[in-house]
Amino acid sequence: MTRLLALLRFWLTPLALLSLAAASSAQDATGTLYTRADDGMIRAAIRIELEFGAHIYHGPTKKDLGHVDAVGQPTTATFLGGGIEWSDVRFPEPEEIDQSEFGPGVFINAHEDELVLYAIGRVVDPAAIEKLQVKVEGLVCDDLGCMPYGETLKSKSRGPDALFAAFPSDLKPKPPVPKTDDLVSGEADGTLYSRVVDGRVQVAVQLEITPDWHLYHEALGHEDAIGLPTTLSLKGEGITWGKLRWPTPEELDQSEFGPGVFIYAHEGTIVVYAEGTVEGGEASTDGVWATIGGQTCDDASCITYKETLANHGAGADAIWAGFPKAEEGSDDAGDDKTAGSAAGSLSSSTPPAGGSEEEESSLALFLLEAIGWGLFTLLMPCTYPMIPITISFFTKQADQRGGNVLPLSLTYGAGIVLIFILIGVAVGPVIVAFATHPVTNLIIAAMFFYFALVLLGFVNLQPPRALLNVAGKASMRGGFVGVFLMGATLVVTSFTCTAPFVGTLLARGAGGGMERVVWGMGAFGLTMAVPFVILSLVPGKIQSIPKSGQWMNTLKMTLGFVEIAAAIKFLSNTDLGWDWNVISREMFLASWVVIFVITGLFLFGIIRIKGPAGAIGGIRRSFAVLFLAFAAYCGWGLAGNSMDKVMNTMAPPYSGGRLFPELFEFGGDWLIVKDDYDKAMEQARADNKLVMVNFTGHT
Repeated sequence: MTRLLALLRFWLTPLALLSLAAASSAQDATGTLYTRADDGMIRAAIRIELEFGAHIYHGPTKKDLGHVDAVGQPTTATFLGGGIEWSDVRFPEPEEIDQSEFGPGVFINAHEDELVLYAIGRVVDPAAIEKLQVKVEGLVCDDLGCMPYGETLKSKSRGPDALFAAFPSDLKPKPPVPKTDDLVSGEADGTLYSRVVDGRVQVAVQLEITPDWHLYHEALGHEDAIGLPTTLSLKGEGITWGKLRWPTPEELDQSEFGPGVFIYAHEGTIVVYAEGTVEGGEASTDGVWATIGGQTCDDASCITYKETLANHGAGADAIWAGFPKAEEGSDDAGDDKTAGSAAGSLSSSTPPAGGSEEEESSLALFLLEAIGWGLFTLLMPCTYPMIPITISFFTKQADQRGGNVLPLSLTYGAGIVLIFILIGVAVGPVIVAFATHPVTNLIIAAMFFYFALVLLGFVNLQPPRALLNVAGKASMRGGFVGVFLMGATLVVTSFTCTAPFVGTLLARGAGGGMERVVWGMGAFGLTMAVPFVILSLVPGKIQSIPKSGQWMNTLKMTLGFVEIAAAIKFLSNTDLGWDWNVISREMFLASWVVIFVITGLFLFGIIRIKGPAGAIGGIRRSFAVLFLAFAAYCGWGLAGNSMDKVMNTMAPPYSGGRLFPELFEFGGDWLIVKDDYDKAMEQARADNKLVMVNFTGHT
């Protein structure tokens, strides 16, 4: 009873989340950019001032945070625009802040009060100085919590002399990225190609070795072999390269240096592959280049090989035909040798270029979901009015064209699919770019709540009247243009039904990138298009289509309840991202129990919403039983029982929460020690008992 009363109190306190967000927003940091330019160089000082009691983490990469188990977001400073070649950003020495709650001896590097970041750049375009901006991002925390920090700064002035008096004397601009290849010497010529696949940067270096000459491998082979190993060093800002993947070398005899001596070498044309990962940003091939050095020899002499390789883009598909898969190792020769492998390449844990089976399975499930939403949309009342309009339009076109309307019908369907894809392309990038951010999840949760109100009939969502008029008039035209615009009319007039499903689809697909959004919207549009294309070819089938009625209203409202459940899931993502600690596992499951019990009772006709319950047939009763069974399953999990893999992933990974922690102190004969690992271990040793460590982590 206590738990039920507390849960009721939670649902009557919706302002709790807003109050937590307002409390957290007090944490802040203020940045200022100062610059001084002279002699073709520009020096920058970025001062970040923190409020009392706040700290910001060190940067710019995760490895700079301190302990390997430290939890936080590194601070980064990125100069925007071109025209200046910048050095790395130099951070001051950080302080160590204790994070032993994440493990014994865990600490994190941070800065308090104020820090100044320095950088120096070589001015390529003087006009770039006036447009100079720097984007600073990080995480500002105090004893109450953390808030994301981000500012785009413009240069204020030359800044105080004392600030630049501390400018690091050893800070130098990075060498410019080469635009063309530079072959210094040797009988080989390299070409570097690069591309981005599944968020990773892939590189292929094609080496064309002069006929009758050979280039030594990265590992020489026999311990007494004589030669200079080839070193390939890959460059790229923010890219961590894996192990190089060379083709299998040949064994060349060097018995003149001892019995059985041989050396590994390559002849003809070979391709060396590598793959790199990018931390804290979007993968890009901009700035990728390489240097290569070694020794080329023929039967008479050897010449040192040295070349700088510029980036020549993705190249032909044939270049990538031999890109190694995850299970493929490098050549057996010299796998345990490290000579010449300073730059690295594709690791054995890297997924194949085409994506893993798990990713393919995930995409297949997503496409099935898109098809499912398309089928639901076809059953909505706002879609049905387009059926007689479509039949009438194509009947008229058939009369004018002697019954040959197949090309027009296919154009009609293609128009529907294309328009939905264009919607995904227009809206998708906004969602994809910030798919995992707490703010994005909060916005998506609000969208789900709004669309749920639309489906439940509490909000009337209508497209602009002017847009309807334009689409309607356009569809009256004949020919291919008119039939394409007929597809646009279907999309516009069905907007009130498609908007909730399209929004759901875009939100689900955003985590997989823009490509997945396009696939999903294409599958959704194709599902809607196929029935209308068939009807346009066979007008007589209109008689076999069920009439719209109460069953449609029931379907809409049922999906409205599902949308509310989905909204709570996205709100839970925000809760985890901002450490609100409000929507715990128990709160989440309890809300789903309430939602799906109401859904089941609505389908049984016990609860009525916006009018009479309508006829209750066998199909409706079956779905009511399914929803109530799922609600019971959520209740099973609420009682503390383990659930399936999907639900364990859906539910938040922590119990209790900030509002009502007392709800989940079930008692028992065990001792609970909170946030003190050493004390728990000491107590366990004293009592000669085992320790269960319960922790929560998220990114």
